[in-house]
Amino acid sequence: MTVTRRRFLQLSAASGLLAMPGLSSPSSPSSPSPSSAADGVRLGFFPQARGPIEAGVDEVLAGVDWSWLKAGDSVFVKLACNSGEVHPATTSPAAVRAMVRALKDRGAGRVVVGDQSGVASVRLIKDGRRSGSTRELFQRNGLYQAIVDSGAEVHCFEEHGFQDGYVMAALPRQTPSSSSTSSAATAGPPSVWQRQPFIARIVTEVDHIVYLPRLSAHTLCGYTHGHKLAVGFLRDDARHAMHNDAGTIYEKYTELNYCTQIQQRLRLTVTVAEAVITDGGPDGGRIARADPRLVLASRHLANHDAVSVGLLTWAQDRFALQARTVGLPFGAWSSLTNLAFVSTVGLSTGLPWTSDDSDRADHAYAAHDFGAGIAADRGLRYAYELLGGMPTRIAVDVVGSVNDDALAWLSRSLPVQPT
Repeated sequence: MTVTRRRFLQLSAASGLLAMPGLSSPSSPSSPSPSSAADGVRLGFFPQARGPIEAGVDEVLAGVDWSWLKAGDSVFVKLACNSGEVHPATTSPAAVRAMVRALKDRGAGRVVVGDQSGVASVRLIKDGRRSGSTRELFQRNGLYQAIVDSGAEVHCFEEHGFQDGYVMAALPRQTPSSSSTSSAATAGPPSVWQRQPFIARIVTEVDHIVYLPRLSAHTLCGYTHGHKLAVGFLRDDARHAMHNDAGTIYEKYTELNYCTQIQQRLRLTVTVAEAVITDGGPDGGRIARADPRLVLASRHLANHDAVSVGLLTWAQDRFALQARTVGLPFGAWSSLTNLAFVSTVGLSTGLPWTSDDSDRADHAYAAHDFGAGIAADRGLRYAYELLGGMPTRIAVDVVGSVNDDALAWLSRSLPVQPT
């Protein structure tokens, strides 16, 4: 392949995955669908010496389809703010500034930026008691200033009430606890959620949603990218249900993204990695400075994550370790770590942590070998199942300083071919 400033590639998404049971399109069981241009991924490599990453984000976003955004439209930008730790434990503040500017330059009206931090830091329970503050964590990790400076609104889910601040998610599959008896509602495979979870109401009050995840390992789930970002939408009791009945933890957070309220509004997922947590996570662990820095954007959440997972495994192997903080590795001990997590959150926050699914405790789960490719990634596998099948190809538009080493790495799990 000839090295150019821009290169169009195709990742063969079919490799390995199509042989997995249950992953076929309902309308054409044996024929995966081709990928359209709208499903592609923009991938940029930007060396540290190039200067502020905002210019790289602008370059990647310049090639994104913005036809969904009309003058005056409202947009919610969902961050990754699990704690008060700085990037890469949270979304890059530079990504916030660049994204809000891009939205406003293209005519967006109200732009709201927010999240609710992890339950180890922030809680809001049924009786109205609260522990911790996402707003204060925003101030610690630099996200608050980035939001305010960009002219957007700060929105912290726990500040809006346990009842008033959340709505029931309309999941793509019927939950076993549903009272509906219609054949249309009960047909098809069931949801992995025993009861419909509640998610932040803000998703119903805007025209569009944009995701801004980070590139990081995760001690409980392996990694945290686009799909995992939806956990922040969950109300406290639903977060407990996800961890307490953890046998389907990967599928639970994946399915959230395809509830009606989110799927109908999610337009774009953009990851900006100035640094990467290569082991441990979501907050502490092995931290590596990204050189080149990575920016990827796509309107297709699953395709975005398919590429970002490959980039994480490349970064784990190639980026030099810069810092080591406390962080447990993902793998054989993750299920036991989750049990400890469920058992201690109530003690550490001073608020009881329960849900209607407390009687369904199933803390045990198997760590998936996501680094082996999409076929072994339970989250991505379930995402493509919910979407009705997977594409035969994922178009990738490479910009910036093309990195052949990264592309060669991706080609080992998803063969790279020039178009």
